Amino acid sequence: MGFVYDGVIDSLKLTVEKHFNVANTYFEAGVLTFEVLDGEIKTAFKNCLAELKKIGFLASARREQSVIKLRVFPYNRPTRNDVKIPLVLATATVGTVTVDGILRSSSPIFSIISPGFGLNSIIVNGVLFSLALLGIIFIHEMGHKISAKIDGVAASLPYFIPGLPGVLPTLGAVIFQKEPLANRDDMFDLGVSGPVAGFVVAVLVTFLAFETAVWVPVDRYQQVLETISGQGAFVQPPLIFYLIGMFYERQGYVPFFMTVGFAAWLGMVVTALNLMPIWQLDGGRIFRSFLSRRQHMIASYAALALLVLAGYYFMALLLILMMGRSVDIVPLDEVSPLSFWRKISLIGVAAMFVLSFVPLSRIF
Repeated sequence: MGFVYDGVIDSLKLTVEKHFNVANTYFEAGVLTFEVLDGEIKTAFKNCLAELKKIGFLASARREQSVIKLRVFPYNRPTRNDVKIPLVLATATVGTVTVDGILRSSSPIFSIISPGFGLNSIIVNGVLFSLALLGIIFIHEMGHKISAKIDGVAASLPYFIPGLPGVLPTLGAVIFQKEPLANRDDMFDLGVSGPVAGFVVAVLVTFLAFETAVWVPVDRYQQVLETISGQGAFVQPPLIFYLIGMFYERQGYVPFFMTVGFAAWLGMVVTALNLMPIWQLDGGRIFRSFLSRRQHMIASYAALALLVLAGYYFMALLLILMMGRSVDIVPLDEVSPLSFWRKISLIGVAAMFVLSFVPLSRIF
């Protein structure tokens, strides 16, 4: 029954029976299927999956009419990672982000608040902006990469997306998952690892922004704000900026950030947006790990409404268009729930979102 199993059926049966109490074995629609009696299968399934991969097979587990069915099917090994395209895109993105940093550092406002701010300062600030922003994005993606590595899931190298200097220097980066995840825990870990890693670096960059800030007397601050607003460059800071600012508070003075402050701001925005429970974003995996498909869809539309209310019109429109083409991607083990401590850690995810989310009062 099914030539793909020729010569390996006995090995597959031995592997599955090593980890599970098997009640019945048969072919269903040409797929080798096992009915297992175990109630808790999370650890056993993951161990079994690792062994099946070695002989070229994967497994899935679903509960159907109170019976857990484990299906074994051929495994197409992921191709080797391409290096050339990620390298070219990364080089281009370094260029667009560095040029953007230099352009932003060339604003007349810096010479107003910091006399003597010349060409050297412009270049230094531009490069510092580039290192800070690219560092946040790179560490964010490496968080995903490391999480995938720990869970034994093949993933691509980061693909950086260059943007337009002077507007939005980069559209971030993406890593492609090359094979299915084992369970909901792995789905949660893969989703949350990037935002957490990026958030930590963004916090460090925010401290750097305060260290390099020019402190403007309160009586001059309104004049500075009017100048910035006239150039269309004023953005609202996230809550965490105010909390970190408490360590640097100077009576009668207000901090004015160099361009590295904008890198910190962008890092926080990227973190918050990625935590939205929409499938194309990291938050989609986080929330889908414990919500049903219908519940997740409701959460996605609620997040889209929040994006519109917060002024992220273009992103909301883009996500709506992408949602029409998305499919529900579930882990191989659909039986095991998300672990208790991961559910508890959602409190931290919510706190991270509140600290980093920035409603847009106006777009640059």
